[in-house]
Amino acid sequence: MANHNDEALVTIATFETELEASFARGALEAIGIPALVPGESSGAIQGFHVGRAARAELRVFESDRDRATVELRRMQIRIVPPERRA
Repeated sequence: MANHNDEALVTIATFETELEASFARGALEAIGIPALVPGESSGAIQGFHVGRAARAELRVFESDRDRATVELRRMQIRIVPPERRA
């Protein structure tokens, strides 16, 4: 396993719900790509808010970005590109 101690995490996709992001995270981790969904460790399923759009981010280490994106597309997981921040 690669040493990612000093490496930045980057958002590679956003999802409508945390549950969808968690499925994508699990798919990446099953093939050896570490991934993170911020807030997921709380144990509560987030993202089911009536009246407003919730977004859940999927993050990977920068060196895994290209491979993770290719794998999500190969698995036909719908990816919403992360919003650009100013």
